[in-house]
Amino acid sequence: MFLFDDAYETFEPFTIAHGAAILLLMLLLVTILVFRNKITIKIDLWIRRSLAITMIVLEWTFYTWSLSRGGFNTGLLPLGVCAISMYVTSFALWQRSEKAFQFIFPWAISGALISLTVADLSFTFPHFRYIHYFGNHGLFLLGNIYLLVVCKFKFSYQNLLKSSFILLIYAIVMYPLNFLLDSNHLFLREIPTEVAPMYAFLGDFWVIGFVVSIFALFHLIYLPFLLKKTNNIK
Repeated sequence: MFLFDDAYETFEPFTIAHGAAILLLMLLLVTILVFRNKITIKIDLWIRRSLAITMIVLEWTFYTWSLSRGGFNTGLLPLGVCAISMYVTSFALWQRSEKAFQFIFPWAISGALISLTVADLSFTFPHFRYIHYFGNHGLFLLGNIYLLVVCKFKFSYQNLLKSSFILLIYAIVMYPLNFLLDSNHLFLREIPTEVAPMYAFLGDFWVIGFVVSIFALFHLIYLPFLLKKTNNIK
């Protein structure tokens, strides 16, 4: 079956296949923004739950495919930022939970932006892994934007600080756990080669620079909220 054919193990970042996925996500994002005030309660329920179900189905199909190829490995455990973002976003969409959204929003946006840009992937279109990778990262990105602009959920700087603190504590726990599990969750053992040169000057302390840069990215994500708040004050 072509969806699982190893002949498609030819993906390279920043090529047409990569760009096409990003373009499609941008078109979907624009669609959400354009029609955000025209979505009825019934359509809203259908969209939210369809997004949640699609992400879960893609993720569990990925687990099944991965296990069929080589058995279980600790990298499949849902301990990374993106896996957690996917599950919590699915819950927030299904339950229309503002609290879950306020917790996961910066994780999901930063995780999706990094993963979609770096594209740590081997298989190209139309392989399932390509669809899963860009599908799930794109959907939990779009899902959070949807909850923000369509459901009009609130997100404050206090929410950002709480989410950042939880991620910091989680990273401290995951750092030694990665060595015990022989995994690389949160990229705390090995940073993707595409961005490794940015942290080379820190030597063995690159992980500290990586954590700081994620915290800075969280604040960059908050910038539109700050500008909106400033304009409202004026």
